[in-house]
Amino acid sequence: MPQFKITILNKGESINDTYEIQFFIGEGAFGEVYRVKHKYLGVQVLKVFKEDYVSKTDLQTVTNEARILSKLTHPNVVRVFETNSFVKDNKKYFYITMGFVSGETLTQLLARKIKLPLSLALSIQNDLLRGLKYVQEQKRPIVHRDINTDNILLSYEKDMPSALISDFGLAQSIDQLSNLPGAAGRYMYFAPECFLGTYLPVSDIFSTGIVFYKMITGMHPWEYDFDSLSDDVEKIKTHVISARKKEVRKPSYYNSECDLYLDDVILKALSKDIENRYPSASAFLKALDKGNTKMKSYYQY
Repeated sequence: MPQFKITILNKGESINDTYEIQFFIGEGAFGEVYRVKHKYLGVQVLKVFKEDYVSKTDLQTVTNEARILSKLTHPNVVRVFETNSFVKDNKKYFYITMGFVSGETLTQLLARKIKLPLSLALSIQNDLLRGLKYVQEQKRPIVHRDINTDNILLSYEKDMPSALISDFGLAQSIDQLSNLPGAAGRYMYFAPECFLGTYLPVSDIFSTGIVFYKMITGMHPWEYDFDSLSDDVEKIKTHVISARKKEVRKPSYYNSECDLYLDDVILKALSKDIENRYPSASAFLKALDKGNTKMKSYYQY
């Protein structure tokens, strides 16, 4: 017989007399995800944080970050509305609410397609970098800390899918990620300095470079084998760092649509040396848009 997951919330329940639970969407790294109807503002997404996440995270920092994000609006960034808490069965739960995106994650798209046509990959990458550029150019630049294909949502409301970045600020420290599901998968996107506990805007550039490489080639820049490592976080970190000693193959090795210029752009984003990487999303965008006739032809959909 099929096993049904017991969720914290059920359809029809009301949270703080504001949110009505419509249905359970799924379970992410940070908690359970629900589609809800706000009393006044319509459909949103509500994420109830897992106990592990709450115990290892500075919720005040997350709340402060959410307040900043709630004031920002950009077509390529999932809107944050609020962080708050509720009590159920004498137990306190913390949650965050965000804009609802009708579509899928980039992870789900790549699971079906393996790799994407270059025109679509470029379109998604440009959306991703535009969203990052916006948050990086705020008075207090915001670092995502956990960019990967799970946190890139695709909306299909237009002819060309549009990409939105989700879950800003939820990954507060590398230690906090250690015992959460999918930690190994996320370590594959971490910049080298993140393994030392340093998170910078340029760290997000490294992660976006990996996303771009995967969209174009269907593979990660470096090969990993986590099967024998179980859930030993220290072994996983060591394995990732060790695997990255190998030189990255140019994307054009796997995808003939890629030209030499684009090879150079992507490899620069993947530089393990901060000084050699693009310093910002703006610089990465400019490199993609540089007056290269062949590349610009790929933008014709």
